Amino acid sequence: MPDNTPLRIAFNIDHFLLHRGGAERYLYDFVMYLLDRGHEVHVFAMDGQDTLKTARFYFHAVPYIPGIRWLRAWSFVINSSSMIRRYSFDIIHVLGKNLTMNVFQPHGGLHRRSFEQNILAFSDQPLIRFLYKLSRLVNLKHLLFLYIEWKQYTLKKLPEYLAISQMVANDIKERFDIPDNKIHLIYNGVDTQRFSYEVREKYRSPMRLEYGVREDEYIVLFVAHNFRLKGLRFFLDACTRFMDKHPDVKLKALIIGKHNASSARMIERVGLSGCCICLNALPQVEKVYACADLLIQPTFYDPCSLVILEALSCGLPAITTQFNGAGELVIHGGTGFIVDKPESIPDIVAGMEMFLLKKDANAVARAASDSMKRYDHQKIYAQLESFYYSVKEKQNKEAQ
Repeated sequence: MPDNTPLRIAFNIDHFLLHRGGAERYLYDFVMYLLDRGHEVHVFAMDGQDTLKTARFYFHAVPYIPGIRWLRAWSFVINSSSMIRRYSFDIIHVLGKNLTMNVFQPHGGLHRRSFEQNILAFSDQPLIRFLYKLSRLVNLKHLLFLYIEWKQYTLKKLPEYLAISQMVANDIKERFDIPDNKIHLIYNGVDTQRFSYEVREKYRSPMRLEYGVREDEYIVLFVAHNFRLKGLRFFLDACTRFMDKHPDVKLKALIIGKHNASSARMIERVGLSGCCICLNALPQVEKVYACADLLIQPTFYDPCSLVILEALSCGLPAITTQFNGAGELVIHGGTGFIVDKPESIPDIVAGMEMFLLKKDANAVARAASDSMKRYDHQKIYAQLESFYYSVKEKQNKEAQ
């Protein structure tokens, strides 16, 4: 008989603050699921608060040395490990930087892989790339992160590794020679109730009216926190190339993120100031997905972009690169388009032509939304819960 008794679960993450989004939002929603299922949940983090005023939830603020960034990171690793070891947990699930764990989920992918891709994103010039790489290699925080990552994959007793995409799973295996039976693939989930085809039907016309976009104009969307890494300049170049090639087609570029003087200069450089709509992060981004015609994310690196999954679930086709784990869930030519590199401008333009000028938009929207139903976050949480029980069972057998 399977053991379905409630589990004592510990999570370790740098921050437990909802406004940060990404892994923090993912963890919050998953914690809510686990509490509803009757489990006891502890979160160990640098900052955050006991936001869940409910039984069986415990927030532990981990002390750290403020100021110098590498000392802050190292003190957090030491102190959180020490605090976790004071308790007895069935599952110790680490999403950040810790060495006490039986489940490790590198939600941001591999640090060294991200570092390599950031070098490529920094500049097209080999000399500037070299100088940037050199500056990082003498940065104590970066070196510490590389050391912690190396330790996480070379522990005497290896944890179970949770990859959020096949790309991340391949990186783990290739970079650290981890056995196949220690690597488990469970993709990110998406809230298919919040991000749905119905959202498109409800908000498409009102939002286009709000942004002053006519029905005969197309909206191409770019959403990112890190404009450089996610390829804003290539998004802009692709829009320019498309407009030069199709002067009769009216295009609006909707860019959501942290805008600054650098992004303004990029937009001005390519002559798109008159057709760009620039917005800061929005609390209801699903309304933006609803009004757009195509999402383009020519990223240098993303383990499994939630933006791609959310957009698809809203019926918005997506163009991205092979360096995005979420691209594995895109049906190439059906619900989106995968290009080799961010700088593959002709291929991005070909994808734009396919989904803006050739495909039946409503049929594509239906197919995109339907493709995400199997990745509904409740189904993914159930997979993770089942995985936890398998980890506990494996540990019990090893202890006998």
